[in-house]
Amino acid sequence: MNLSLIYFVIVIVAANDYELLAQLQNYEFGKTIIATMQITLASEDASVDGVVNQLKAMQKATQNDLDDNSQSIKQSQESCNLRFNELQIVIENAQNKKSDNERTLPFKQEELNIITYQIKDKLDQQNRIQDRRNGAEFSRSEEKKDFQQKQQETLDFISGLKKAKAILSQLKSSFLQVGDVRAKLHKHLESLNKTSPYHGLVKILIAAAGDDNVPKIIQIIDELVESLQHLLSVDRSGDEQKEELYQLQKNRYNLELQTLNTNIASLQAEAEKLKQKLLEFQNDIESKEQLLTVKNQEYNDWKKTCDDDLRANQNLRQIKFNELNIINECIEIFTTRLNPQIKSYIQELEI
Repeated sequence: MNLSLIYFVIVIVAANDYELLAQLQNYEFGKTIIATMQITLASEDASVDGVVNQLKAMQKATQNDLDDNSQSIKQSQESCNLRFNELQIVIENAQNKKSDNERTLPFKQEELNIITYQIKDKLDQQNRIQDRRNGAEFSRSEEKKDFQQKQQETLDFISGLKKAKAILSQLKSSFLQVGDVRAKLHKHLESLNKTSPYHGLVKILIAAAGDDNVPKIIQIIDELVESLQHLLSVDRSGDEQKEELYQLQKNRYNLELQTLNTNIASLQAEAEKLKQKLLEFQNDIESKEQLLTVKNQEYNDWKKTCDDDLRANQNLRQIKFNELNIINECIEIFTTRLNPQIKSYIQELEI
């Protein structure tokens, strides 16, 4: 109908009055005008003025429709522009935030990578220090066992020497047989620790013992016992110094491990914060992407709705404009060119 009306307007320019009136039969609006003219002309008080008044009433109503249409187009455009601006602000803010997060994300990831490397390096240092501490502890434990073993061997040897001294003293007794005493000495000698560096000396001394040199041999044994006791004291002092050094070393290792544990805990806490921040960035990027998809679709939907509404209003405006032109032409006929033939022709038109 719209194209037909446009075409009709073009035809009006060149058509004569009869052609114009005849063409009115082809359109619903034209049929309404014909019916209005026929009814008015057929009434008892039929007059040209009555038809003109009816047409002017239609003219005014159509002009009002055009005015309403203009206002509707204006309000629709303002509403659409307002909504477009609101959506555009949301879209731009979301896009800017998404872009900022996408630019920041690699730097945060690199920061996390650096901290992760630092944690690994600290853990490697921790393992190395623990290995050194464990090694030192094992070495000290073995050293103490060896020391205690040697101490005990020396103490046992001293005890053996004292017993040998007691047996040697029996050689001076007139109530015991020398052979029995020597047999007892020989048996005792066999029980002494043969790995002792002094075992050979003791063996020689006992073998050389006789009535005239027992006091001298006992003196030598006493001196040997004294020397061994002094050696025990010196060894104990040396072991105490070793223990002190070991404890200092152990404390240093423990302090280093404690410092490392604190640093590792701090780095791990920082890494967890960065992981959480990265997750927030990634979630925010995804949420902004979803928001952009929704808002862009909403923008496109609004644009289509507004475009369709504008097109519909413009088409309606064109229709009303064409209708107004037709009414004006009819008024022109009735006010300037009406004659009996035209009146008769109007009454004969079929609707």
